[in-house]
Amino acid sequence: MKTVLVPPPQPVANSNHFKINIPASLGQGGADLFSLTSGIQLLTLDCQFNQATLFQGGLKDHAVGFGFCLDGRYDYHPTGFDRPFTIRAGESAFFSFPKGVETLEKTNDKRMHRVALSLDGECLSTLINGDEDRFYPILKSLEKRSSTRMGNILTPVMRTVLYQLLHCPYRGTTQQIFLEGKSMELIAHMMEQLCSGCRCCYAGTIKTSETERVHHAAHMLVRDLNNPPDIMEIARSVGLSRTKLFRCFRQTFGLSPFEYLRNHRLQMAMHLLQDGEVNVTQAALIVGYTNLSHFAKAFKSIFGMAPSDLRKPFRIT
Repeated sequence: MKTVLVPPPQPVANSNHFKINIPASLGQGGADLFSLTSGIQLLTLDCQFNQATLFQGGLKDHAVGFGFCLDGRYDYHPTGFDRPFTIRAGESAFFSFPKGVETLEKTNDKRMHRVALSLDGECLSTLINGDEDRFYPILKSLEKRSSTRMGNILTPVMRTVLYQLLHCPYRGTTQQIFLEGKSMELIAHMMEQLCSGCRCCYAGTIKTSETERVHHAAHMLVRDLNNPPDIMEIARSVGLSRTKLFRCFRQTFGLSPFEYLRNHRLQMAMHLLQDGEVNVTQAALIVGYTNLSHFAKAFKSIFGMAPSDLRKPFRIT
């Protein structure tokens, strides 16, 4: 495994736009960083390394924000956590790391596609002003300035906004306005998701062991999209009753197992269509849809567009 230091961003023509390019010896792709007028830092990362790589870095300032993982899997270990946590495709998260935190990030040789929104803690507190009870966990982490991460799922509406953000049709001033609006929209969706998560906690906190079982159940559910196992079979395998599995599943992911499976199928179909290597019929069959009409209807209800409207994605430049 190769260990490298995180390279500093380099400015481009626009003074608010910076780039980090992956050296050809390490892989391909890179990252774009936009400093928006509201103070939000927008980071988009789309790259692939030649081998497993360990990045060493550190935070000069208090880092607060929201992360979205579209593709890839990596282990992230900031100081303040006993062990690294794994971030996977299809996950979103709120994070708060204090100034001076050292970080280790282990990647593999698969494509990584992520978006992160960072902002000043005071700015986030201002957004929450007047609604403190709903967002108490966020405020608590900001006040303590402790290492905090609250993971969740990447919802279909978030994916739609991310798709629009990554396919910004404008340049110059209008690009800044567009990115600012989409970034704020993502923050709104994330804050509502966190608020919903808080309500679930009041309904009864699930144990760590139950959370691990639910994650294992989710993996079993989407392991074979063409022939998913029966929900009772999954419940028996993870040692939970059907009722308990449904309750814990909704508390963990905010979705029922059937909604989770549907969303995973459609998200996989979107990836296939964005890559441009299959047509709509092939994508539908790969993810387990035999009725193209049902597939098109479900796809549009989630992403707001027909599957035939997708084109191969491009990164912000």
